[in-house]
Amino acid sequence: MQDYYALVPVLLPVAGGLLVYLARGRSERFQRSLIVCFMALLFAMNLAYLIALQGRMISPAAVGAIVLDAPGAFISCLVAFLGMLVLVYSLIYRENNRFDATFFSLYFVLAGTMCGMACTYNVLVMLVFLEAATVASAVLILFGRTKRAIRAAYIYLAISIVEVILVIYGSFILYGSTGTLDLRLMDISRLSDGDTFLLAFLFLFGFGTKAGVLPLGIIWLPSAHSDAPAPISATMSGILIKASVIAMVKAMYPFFLISGASTLVLVVAGLGVLNMFAGVIMALLSADLKRLLAYHSISQMGYIVMGFGLAVPLGIYGGLFHVMNHMLFKGCLFLIAGALILRVNTRQIHKMGGLLTKMPVTAICFLVASLAMSGLPFLNGFLSKEAIYEGSIQAGFPVLFTIAGQGFTFFSICGWATSILTFICLIHAFIVIFLGKPKGELGGVQDPPVCMMLPIVVMALLCVIIGLFPGLVSGTLQYIAQIVFLMKGG
Repeated sequence: MQDYYALVPVLLPVAGGLLVYLARGRSERFQRSLIVCFMALLFAMNLAYLIALQGRMISPAAVGAIVLDAPGAFISCLVAFLGMLVLVYSLIYRENNRFDATFFSLYFVLAGTMCGMACTYNVLVMLVFLEAATVASAVLILFGRTKRAIRAAYIYLAISIVEVILVIYGSFILYGSTGTLDLRLMDISRLSDGDTFLLAFLFLFGFGTKAGVLPLGIIWLPSAHSDAPAPISATMSGILIKASVIAMVKAMYPFFLISGASTLVLVVAGLGVLNMFAGVIMALLSADLKRLLAYHSISQMGYIVMGFGLAVPLGIYGGLFHVMNHMLFKGCLFLIAGALILRVNTRQIHKMGGLLTKMPVTAICFLVASLAMSGLPFLNGFLSKEAIYEGSIQAGFPVLFTIAGQGFTFFSICGWATSILTFICLIHAFIVIFLGKPKGELGGVQDPPVCMMLPIVVMALLCVIIGLFPGLVSGTLQYIAQIVFLMKGG
């Protein structure tokens, strides 16, 4: 009976979406309570399950192709946690954007498909969940109700064709050689070295494209994340691309070190570096606040790809840690962007200014999240990035020089350089938006209502708390990292 619990993160959100839609005729208070409490219940159940797994009280539940192991439970927890905060924010945000029950129902469906993507080892089932999440999120992008949102959704869906081709091609090779699409059941010795190498790349780009991996990531991600409504921008950047990267790792790792180990490590970790620099440079050139944050998502995903690409326990731990940290500071920043746009009616940074005295709490949260993303010490982003840098040493890359006992490899140098550019970009945005000269009448401008402000403050506070007390999460992340590490072939 316990095995059927594997279906909870996938089916319960879908059931929640159906309930929300059926309750559309009930009182506003009832609908709000149902939306938030249902997602909070889902988070509590997923968290309790993950704690039980770590404590060896239960074994991973599995029904058919759905396997609720530690990595899947981790993503399911993040989906529900961020979903809970985003839905609270949306209760007020929707009043200015005409969100109806359809929006909230689709959001629950999106949550279920994201969980499903991370809770399977069957590459075809993984692809079905990925494309279901794509369709649900594309419809949610359209709630932006602009021509740009329509164009962004069109590009987003068009890019999915490439993903499908790559994964289906890989599935034919995998099934033709091993007789199964389930990576847990395949006999990898039946694959030639060439096919093993090819499958690693097909699944890297097939699932990695939706994770923002270059080259296709830079085509769809900036427009999709920037033109969607703020709650959907926060969700896509905060967790959808992370669920995709976990799917990518699950699909890629069994082939990762079978043959051509050093080549694969260099290519994947190098791809992460390319993401880091390309994203931050484009962000520096952007004057649109939401587009700037979208480009930073590409850059920050570079750290995560680099961590997993190193394929060592420290790198994987750092990658998982950054998955969680990025959800917090980038989710916070996208929700802040939504609040700013509602107040000043523009996305252009240089058309804002003088908002510190009008929106002081928003300004503080923006600064905290920006510094966390820049990797400032004593904040969460610093810890996950340092773990990835140490992972590059553990992976055997040479230390080029040492400062204060800290060794620097090529990858850590690239990471620090990206962090410095990130700091410059975000601090410039903070100065212009909050400390710059007012560009118009700000008489009615103030911090957003409590329901919108609370999720922002919670995420900013967690950036500080985790930075100061990493032990709160490090044990669980190390446990998950060890399980991911054991997925590797060889």
